[in-house]
Amino acid sequence: MLHIPNAYTGGFLAHKTIEGGLCPGGRKRIERLLSLIATGRVDPSKMVSHRFKGLESVEEAFVLMANKPRDLIKPIVIME
Repeated sequence: MLHIPNAYTGGFLAHKTIEGGLCPGGRKRIERLLSLIATGRVDPSKMVSHRFKGLESVEEAFVLMANKPRDLIKPIVIME
C-alpha cells in the first residue's frame, strides 16, 4: 500500500480508491504479443536501442530513461 502524506487534507481523496493494473484487455494483448514473438512473426530486438550488461548497469539504464535522449527507443539490461 502506498502512503500519500496529507492525502486527506481538504478531502480531495475522501472516499476514493487508487488502484493499478493492466489496462482493459491487457492480459489478452500481452498473451497475443508473446505468441507472435514465440512463433517468430515479430522480432522485438529491433526495438532495443541501448544494451547494458549486468546488475551494475541497471542504474545507468534508469538514468538514460530519465534523460530520454533522442535516439532512445528501448534500453535493455541483460543479466548473465
